Amino acid sequence: MTTTRGRRSVPSAPNPPRPRPSPLRNLDPVWLFGLNVAVITYMFVLHGGITRATTGARWLVALGQLSGLYAAVTVLLGLVLISRTPWLERRYGMDRMTHAHRLVGFTAAWLMIVHVVAVMVGIALDDGIGLWDQIVDAWFNYQYMPQAVIGFGLLMLVAGVSIRALRRVLSYEQWWLVHVWAYLGVLLGFFHQIGVGADFVLDWWAFVYWTLLHLSVAILIFAFRLVTPWVLTVRHRFRVEEVIPEAADTVTLVVGGRRLERLAVQPGQFFLIRVLDRRRFWKAHPFSLSATPDGKSLRFTVRALGDDTTALQTIAVGTRLSLEGPYGGFVAFLPTPRKILFITGGIGITPFRSLIENWDHAPGTVSLLYRNRTPGDALFRDELEEWSRCKGFDLHFSYSRLNGGDPNVFEPERLRLIVPDLTEREVFVIGSPRLLAAASNGLRVAGVPSRQIHYENFAY
Repeated sequence: MTTTRGRRSVPSAPNPPRPRPSPLRNLDPVWLFGLNVAVITYMFVLHGGITRATTGARWLVALGQLSGLYAAVTVLLGLVLISRTPWLERRYGMDRMTHAHRLVGFTAAWLMIVHVVAVMVGIALDDGIGLWDQIVDAWFNYQYMPQAVIGFGLLMLVAGVSIRALRRVLSYEQWWLVHVWAYLGVLLGFFHQIGVGADFVLDWWAFVYWTLLHLSVAILIFAFRLVTPWVLTVRHRFRVEEVIPEAADTVTLVVGGRRLERLAVQPGQFFLIRVLDRRRFWKAHPFSLSATPDGKSLRFTVRALGDDTTALQTIAVGTRLSLEGPYGGFVAFLPTPRKILFITGGIGITPFRSLIENWDHAPGTVSLLYRNRTPGDALFRDELEEWSRCKGFDLHFSYSRLNGGDPNVFEPERLRLIVPDLTEREVFVIGSPRLLAAASNGLRVAGVPSRQIHYENFAY
């Protein structure tokens, strides 16, 4: 491990404009979810869902009906979390919302299973028929039942490919294509709900509420996942202006376009980038800025880690791109009155480089712990060492495969040795799930409060 300390600070360049706070920024999806759960519970009780449960079998049916309503609103919450709504992304960060989306999705899947099993078994018991006879009767005689079965199957498929063991064997593209079918599953489920759900068949206001709830989520998805990126791409006409080799497996893409000074982008943020050709226009990949935005171009450093990032190593100058963003929640915590520790590894250095390039900070208030396999894997090493001397931040390199490696760098004792005032700092961890878990665990054991640990996860 190498430590370099500087003692001079340099003035910063003017920062680009910050995004304007949204008037909706204080709307918390958790509170909105809770409100809707309360509404549908009241609606269920009002329409006799409890009073009809006069036997054990009918209690089972009531449980199934209510779990179905809860499953539907939980699915909608999951869609809101990945809608890329700007005020939610700025408040929570895309990685946190994606993680929450995964947990919400599994919760919805279990609620749907309870719904199907409880309703089918309960009705079969109440009618005194076999379970298979009840399933056949529902298929042929219940309105929208075939659509409901298809929708249920699609949503179960999405939940299945989200299980970690299966997700590891799928490419991002395969995983993404399966998830797209979730939208059809939700739509088919909606028709099933309004077709056979007593709450919506008998109460016009409940039908209107349920329809508007689904329509609101659909508008968020359409506006921020489709329209906003299209408008941004048309307005700025992004193109590759230059490809700069950084290492054998890494290049920096300089992206130009029109009126880039109007982009409300901050150092440390990232964009979802699509290459606009026949083969790749549908695939978006996240890339962090690797230089402070100057209003004339955007710089992204890309390491060959898969088929698409390998193809980007030889992308032609002039290639048209679509950029969606900017995203990145932790920049909202900067600047901070506390001292700062950045922990990152590999290609995760790019956000830090864009932050530190023109950042005016007091000497000794910023530290960087940069983890790599070998010195050859450390991007911008010479530049970081030079900046450490002239800008006055502490720089610590750690290598896992050099002279036996440094496997315990995230042990609490090692962290306190590297950064003696560790507990007084705001800590920003950027990297893979493995690095994030090791660093976060070590920091907490070392006494750093969770509220002082901020992270962004480089994984889907």
